[in-house]
Amino acid sequence: MRFLFINPNRYIARDNIWGVVNSITPPLGLAILAAVLETNGHEAEIVDAYAENISSEQIMSAITSDTEVIGITSTTPEVDSAIALARTIRNRNPDKKILMGGVHPTIFHKRLVEDNVCDMVIRGEAEKAILRLAEQQPMKDIPNLTWKAEDGQVVVNPEADEFVQLDDLPMPAYHKLPMGKYRSAIGAAIRHPSIGMITSRGCPGKCTFCYSGMFGRKTRFLSAYNVYQQILFLKSSYGIREISFYDDTFTANQKRVEQLCNLLLSKRLDVSWSCFARVDTVKPEILKLMKKAGCHQIMYGFETTDENVLKAVNKRVKTSQYADVVAWTRNANIDIRGAFMLGSPEETEDSMRATIEYSKKIGIQYAIFNITTPFPGTDLFAWAEENGFLRHKRWQEYDLSHAILNLPTVSPEAVEVSYRAAYKEFYFRGSYILSHLLSLKTWDSVRIRVEAARNIFMNIVRGQ
Repeated sequence: MRFLFINPNRYIARDNIWGVVNSITPPLGLAILAAVLETNGHEAEIVDAYAENISSEQIMSAITSDTEVIGITSTTPEVDSAIALARTIRNRNPDKKILMGGVHPTIFHKRLVEDNVCDMVIRGEAEKAILRLAEQQPMKDIPNLTWKAEDGQVVVNPEADEFVQLDDLPMPAYHKLPMGKYRSAIGAAIRHPSIGMITSRGCPGKCTFCYSGMFGRKTRFLSAYNVYQQILFLKSSYGIREISFYDDTFTANQKRVEQLCNLLLSKRLDVSWSCFARVDTVKPEILKLMKKAGCHQIMYGFETTDENVLKAVNKRVKTSQYADVVAWTRNANIDIRGAFMLGSPEETEDSMRATIEYSKKIGIQYAIFNITTPFPGTDLFAWAEENGFLRHKRWQEYDLSHAILNLPTVSPEAVEVSYRAAYKEFYFRGSYILSHLLSLKTWDSVRIRVEAARNIFMNIVRGQ
């Protein structure tokens, strides 16, 4: 059976900082599905319309006469584009089966099938379902599948009995992707070419603003050895010099991190890397080992300096933990990228001001500010919808730069003003600019840092 998987292009608002900061990361979910199919005797191609910045018309040319199933992945901000693409495919290729997957289709699976946007949705993890679909097993026997029966009734199949073991999956089909198009987020890499990797599924945190339904509540990890093997492959096959680990919490399993670091050191694999971490998942010893193994930056989700806000979003950390983690990371000579949220439940103008001031005084190299966004499927979305706090459901604006919540404690207008002020105040400080320049050690780092700063500054200016 022949599949075509599509990662749709997406629109990013002109004043959204992610328009310049955002990484271009391989659609690893699609690449793993393609690898699963290929290793079992089926055919699969991938069109990464986002990485290649191509239109729907250009996507159409990839649909051939022998394409049988067209799979489209989507998150919430791009779902309108994904739906429009599906309708275009339906109109021009009525004989093709359209499959959707990803976070947003998982939540709205019945509606998408009822409205004939697609023929099927695979909810959540898709590896088991895609193989059974390719083998043309009876539709009713395919786990996680929502589909339409001959009588027009939408059928929601049961969930799979268990999740996959990540070490049992084949390596992503990188050869199906435009590998020269990918890069880490601006400011996250010190060497190029760089690429993003995800080596786990799930997160130990249960914050209300994150959706855990895709991969279950238990965090699963690719073994340190298999992570090393993928890095080795990327380096030898594509010349990759830097890895950005985009796992929700890369340091959730410290034993695995230690094993990976020791592998990188013992094999003398010359790669630099960065990762995401929670402040309650690191210690001084592991940070020093990570530095030796090539880690140069960690992004911590500080979110806020207000304990009431932390409690409201179920972050399950204390602000008292921040100072130690900042000190430990700086002592390990690892840069810090702080992630902060503005406009959460219990937020006030004073608490937002305190968070911005905190970001400026703790000596971090980069700061990312997002507006708290209630994505469908999250506890935050359910709470906001139940209490009438959602301003609208224009999904394209669920992009972390628009205030979607109409909170009783702070206005959406005040949230957006604080969002713009946060970037301007953090990056336009004379002391920040001077310390940033003094930290540069090589011409390569100068070029990369100047590029990052220029892009961020220009975006801030456009947003004022």
